[in-house]
Amino acid sequence: MPHPSSTVSEAYRIVELATPLALVQLAQVAISTTDMLMLGWVGGEALAAAALALAVFNLLRTIGFGLIVGTSNLVAEGTGDGIPMQHLLGALTIAAGAGLIAMVLMMAGCGGLRWLGQDAGVAELARDYMMFLAPGILPLFGFYAYRGVAVGRRKASFLLAITLATILINAVLDYGLLFGVFGLPRLGVPGVAAASALAYLAQFIAIACITHRMFAFSHLSSVAGLVAVIRRLLAIGIPTAGSYGSEAGFTALVTLMVGAWGAAALAAQAVVNQVVYVVFMLSIGLSHATSVGVSQAGGAGEHERARRVGRTGLLLGVTVACVFALIFLLFPAPVLALFSLSPGSTEAATYQAAHALLAVAAFVQLPDFAQNIGIGALRGVDHAANGFWITLASYWLIGAPAAWLMGFHLIPGAAGVWIGMGTGFAVAAIGLFWVFYRATADATTVGPVAEQRP
Repeated sequence: MPHPSSTVSEAYRIVELATPLALVQLAQVAISTTDMLMLGWVGGEALAAAALALAVFNLLRTIGFGLIVGTSNLVAEGTGDGIPMQHLLGALTIAAGAGLIAMVLMMAGCGGLRWLGQDAGVAELARDYMMFLAPGILPLFGFYAYRGVAVGRRKASFLLAITLATILINAVLDYGLLFGVFGLPRLGVPGVAAASALAYLAQFIAIACITHRMFAFSHLSSVAGLVAVIRRLLAIGIPTAGSYGSEAGFTALVTLMVGAWGAAALAAQAVVNQVVYVVFMLSIGLSHATSVGVSQAGGAGEHERARRVGRTGLLLGVTVACVFALIFLLFPAPVLALFSLSPGSTEAATYQAAHALLAVAAFVQLPDFAQNIGIGALRGVDHAANGFWITLASYWLIGAPAAWLMGFHLIPGAAGVWIGMGTGFAVAAIGLFWVFYRATADATTVGPVAEQRP
């Protein structure tokens, strides 16, 4: 039984690394949140269109992040002052390939939304939104590659300054391109998407310049070494991207299900999902910090400590989720007012739907936090592939049927769909931590990622 001070010490280490990461994640999602706030000034149709477009964008963004996330684990294993150049180049190579594919998919597939049972006007506006947003995904993936280097060396504080500057750039461009001020063309709703794409480009340039000034990189040893790193990153990244992408795809399916209930329900989904997405960024920081902590403990041969890090990360995540659940339950009106929604507004139907959905979201985010931290813990013990299969089964064999059954039969409406989604998250969380505990029970399975690859 570990001494309580050991758990407190691990909690401090997790929070120390997770705080800048969570702040960066919050700042990142502040870009799309700013977009949604400004689109709320336009009306419910604009919010609904953004919900559809962002469902696709977030699915592809999450998959790309998962492919690159192993960069921090590889960098964390190193003990020297210099960082192997092949780690950065490998991450950038994967980022470029994944970014180009994602951009093409967004541009080619955006016309198919009207065939998925969505309102015709909303689908048309969502198509235009995605066309302007698509180019931004390529520099965003490049940003993730550089961020992995900083996180692996536990020097992530400067990322916050970059992202805060990006928020300001995005807000100015949002307003300018939406309404045609500051000498910018008036593009309307698609202008908000164009602003985000330009903001992602600016943050990529900033992090690239600062990273090369802050860290020393060794010379590329050989092309074979680069290929080996890419293979190792993909060995970590493909199952992780599968896990993350499975959840994002599941969430996109939920959005489409909610959209079947009309534009007001879809607009409510856009608002509540954005609120939950903001809070979820805290779990991303905790998950990443937990994963790095588990990797470091396993690399040092401290196998019991690796288990303690995972357990502590879970406790922190559930605690944070409970705090925000209380906020959603006690203060729903002020939260919705941020998106220009109130009982007496012209969007009263959207407000009522969002109010009910926010109460359900308060409970759904608890298992959502837990399963995301579980994914990070399994990545730290080199069991990312197991995490993928667990989440795949939980989301699609349990969560999706439950969302359909609850949302269209037992509790018709958006709230029922979300209850079904939460069921999938809960099953995933249980399965992930069950495998994590089994993995850490055998000391031979815990170690740095590099040593586990053939």
